[in-house]
Amino acid sequence: MVELYSKVQEKFTPEMQPQYFYSARELSRWVRGLYEATVQMDGLTLNELVRIWAHEAQRLFCDRLVEKEEKEWCYETIDNVARKCFAGVDHDEVLGQQLFYSKWLSKDTHRVSKEEIKEFLSARLRVFYEEELDVHLVIFDEVLDHILRIDRVLRQPMGHCLLVGDSGAGKTVLSKFVSWMNGLSIFQIKAHSKYSLDDFNDDLRSVMRRVGIDDEKVCFIFDESNALGSGFLEAMNALLASGEVPGLFEGDDYTFLMSAMRDSSSRNGVIADIEEELWRRFHIFGAKKPACGIHHEPIWR
Repeated sequence: MVELYSKVQEKFTPEMQPQYFYSARELSRWVRGLYEATVQMDGLTLNELVRIWAHEAQRLFCDRLVEKEEKEWCYETIDNVARKCFAGVDHDEVLGQQLFYSKWLSKDTHRVSKEEIKEFLSARLRVFYEEELDVHLVIFDEVLDHILRIDRVLRQPMGHCLLVGDSGAGKTVLSKFVSWMNGLSIFQIKAHSKYSLDDFNDDLRSVMRRVGIDDEKVCFIFDESNALGSGFLEAMNALLASGEVPGLFEGDDYTFLMSAMRDSSSRNGVIADIEEELWRRFHIFGAKKPACGIHHEPIWR
C-alpha cells in the first residue's frame, strides 16, 4: 500500500492539477475501505482480498485523474504492485476484468457482474422516475461507473465527492438517485438574488441539526450556482475538512443546540450534561453516521 501510494504521489502533483494532492489520509481511507468491504464477508479468499485492495486503490488514486494516459498509468501501476506484492494469486484472473462492487444485491459489499447490476439499477430507476423525478436516464457503462462511485462515497463517514463536467450532464440526477437508493434525504439550498451568507449559515445550521440531533441521513448537494461568494466556499471547505464551521453556533443558536442535544442524548439512553461533551457528540455523532454524506458538487468529470 505504501509503495503504491508513494509512486502515485511522486507521479501526480498539485502543479499538474489542483486535485492531484495525495496525503497520508489516503492510506487511512484505503484501510477503512478494506475493512468495511470485508468485515461482514463470509469465507474471504486471497483472490477476493486482492480484488478489493485493487478496487479501493482505483477509487482513491485513479478517479481524480483527468487524462486517459494518466489513468492507464495508474491502472498499470496498481497491477504491477499487486503482481509484486501478492504471491500465490492468479493475477490475470483477479485483475484482468473491470471491478464492480456494491451492497445493493446482498447484505454486504459484494463483487457483482456488469449485467446483473445494470438490470437491477434499470428496474430501480423506473421506480425512481415514478416516485421522485420524471427524468429518464440510460444505464450505459460510464453512468454505471459513476453510480457505483457515488454510492461508495455516500456510504462512508463524512463521504464527499467532486463531480466535474458540463452543466446538464446528469450529475444532480445521478446524485439524487443514489441518495434515494440509500435512503438519504436531499438537501440543496435555494439560492436567489437576495440570498446572503447569513441565509446560507441558517441553512447549514438547519441541516446540521437534522443530522446531529434528529439522526437523519442527508446528502447535501452544493453546485456552482450556489457559490455566491468566497464565504460560501470557506464554510463548505471547513465543513468537509472537520465537520464543523467555526462560529456557526453562537448565542441563542448555541443555547438551543445544547438543549436539543440534551434531549437527544436522553432519548438515546446517554446521560450527558457537560456542554463540551454535548458539543463533541453533536459533531462526532453526526459525522460518523455511515450514510450521512456531504456531497460537494461544483462540476462533473
